[in-house]
Amino acid sequence: MSLSRETQTRLQDSIAKMAKNFVTAEETRVTDFFIKVNGENGDITIMDDDDKELARVHIIEWEGVHDEEVFEKELRSILSKMHETGAFDSLNIAKPYSFVLVDDDNQPIVDLLIVDDDTLILSEGLLEGFDEEMNEFLKHLLED
Repeated sequence: MSLSRETQTRLQDSIAKMAKNFVTAEETRVTDFFIKVNGENGDITIMDDDDKELARVHIIEWEGVHDEEVFEKELRSILSKMHETGAFDSLNIAKPYSFVLVDDDNQPIVDLLIVDDDTLILSEGLLEGFDEEMNEFLKHLLED
């Protein structure tokens, strides 16, 4: 279930608006961002380490949806695009920090995005078939 382009933009704008609060911060903060999706009513809440609400947006397409994989896929895609375009580059937040999907009890489900100068999160697609390639490489190397 993909979100409409309009909804993706609205969600991205809400995240960007929340992030702007950390651009003008006078001191460097140490925090992560926790994203909770309420599948009953379609509300998305973004919180900091202290469970302080930083942003809230209503996603009508997610009313009655309880599939965490759907939430993960869409949120990861939006956050990744924002990161690639530099939307988080000027935040006054100590790195590394992350955007984490959490459940109703604020327990982490999955890291959606980790922002760090030295860390690269690899997707599953990139590593697909890696075992076979490595085994073939080692076999060829040992034969010589």
